[in-house]
Amino acid sequence: METEKTIHERMAEIKAELSKTEIKKSGHNKFAGFKYHELSDFIQVINSLNLKYGVNDIVNIDEANGLCSITLVSIKDSESKYTITTPFREAEMLGKGGAKSNVDAVQRMGSTITYNRRYLYMTAYNIQENDGVDSAEPNGSNTKAKQPQKPKSKPKMTPEQLEAGIKALEAKKTTVKKIEDYYDLTEDQKNAISIYN
Repeated sequence: METEKTIHERMAEIKAELSKTEIKKSGHNKFAGFKYHELSDFIQVINSLNLKYGVNDIVNIDEANGLCSITLVSIKDSESKYTITTPFREAEMLGKGGAKSNVDAVQRMGSTITYNRRYLYMTAYNIQENDGVDSAEPNGSNTKAKQPQKPKSKPKMTPEQLEAGIKALEAKKTTVKKIEDYYDLTEDQKNAISIYN
């Protein structure tokens, strides 16, 4: 008689198949210049693989204790399960100049749930992002000497770019110096990002 696969065996199969699947990155951080996976990019793929391999996932967001978890359970044996836990983080939504946003509580809650679920699924299913922002530095393939260029004027930073920049700083995908070098910042914007120095 063949024994049922454990949740670990089922998840290993899902992760192996998922690693061979090309998942588009529809999220784009225009400020820091990188693309990333949004939850909607991979959730349907995960749902299909869970169904194929007999896995159910249960998400729990526990703001009171500062934790989020995803429990992966075999649909054939509810005792065959394991849980992945990450810290809870509330989505920061900033208004113009880094000021408090006018987003209502329900919108903030929705963003917070989506943000936390995205990282839970990425952790549980080994969905990889780039560890850092691709460098815009030359790679040496062009051996011609660079011509001196006129200094460019820095663009003003929009509220959306500030919000994206803060998220990139929190994820350690950029630095305050890079932001200051690229944008002409207002004093409020400088103050908003200075805590990440």
